[in-house]
Amino acid sequence: MLGKAPTLGVASTSSLTVAKNLRCDSLESLVLYRRAFNCGLLTQLFGERGVRSRVLLQKRKIASTRIVSMAEALDVCVKAATGVPDKLGDCPFSQRVLLTLEEKQVPYNTKLIDTSNKPDWFLQISPEGKVPVLKIDDKWVPDSDVITQILEEKYPEPPLATPPEKATVGSKIFSTFIPFLKSKDPNDGTEQALLNELRALDEHLKDNGPFINGEKISAVDISLAPKLYHLKVALGHFKKWSVPEELTYVRDYMETLFSRESFLRTSPPDEQYIIAGWFPKVNP
Repeated sequence: MLGKAPTLGVASTSSLTVAKNLRCDSLESLVLYRRAFNCGLLTQLFGERGVRSRVLLQKRKIASTRIVSMAEALDVCVKAATGVPDKLGDCPFSQRVLLTLEEKQVPYNTKLIDTSNKPDWFLQISPEGKVPVLKIDDKWVPDSDVITQILEEKYPEPPLATPPEKATVGSKIFSTFIPFLKSKDPNDGTEQALLNELRALDEHLKDNGPFINGEKISAVDISLAPKLYHLKVALGHFKKWSVPEELTYVRDYMETLFSRESFLRTSPPDEQYIIAGWFPKVNP
């Protein structure tokens, strides 16, 4: 209980203390404030202009959410599982786009593309035959970098943009994972190169976690999550290798990412699809 509201527009010291400890970041919170305290207390806390601006900001956010929920579903072409064309496949760049759509709660229709037997209609919209491709504003847009940037601009809530100084954290992990996965020489330095990148990520998360940009997930996490999942599954299968236990922040980070509902909804339904995708690269 918030206690008895002060009368005659004069806020008591105890009421002010309680109110300042409450979060005023939603329209519902402001409504509760108005019910619990009179306008004099709100004005003392935020000023009349501050109260109005908070209400207006929340109304805009709610309106933006309603627009997204009412929006026509976007068509997105992604890779189908190798040998199982009716199942979601193992492309980390496709999953990056799906994760962005999920985190922003943008409705979408998934079109699975058998990359070993690409249909003519797909080659017409993606002449290079690459996935993912997203249809937005009646145009088919390729490249996960471009797609996610457009989604951020068109659907700004919730914001997922990562500050430039953190946007490249972990960016070399995938490019060092692949040589190690393919390597047949245990002394060629590929494992050490990957470990160096993972240790750098561990140090960053130690000081900035639980996500790369702090408390909330952002675009850099969404890009890295599918790649770390491929690392976990592929290296575990082909090399019986896992992230060292001493890299506790990386291991916790991976567990946090992989347990998100958005990740579970956009991952291949079976790890075998990831293994099948990497098999011809590991054993050419």
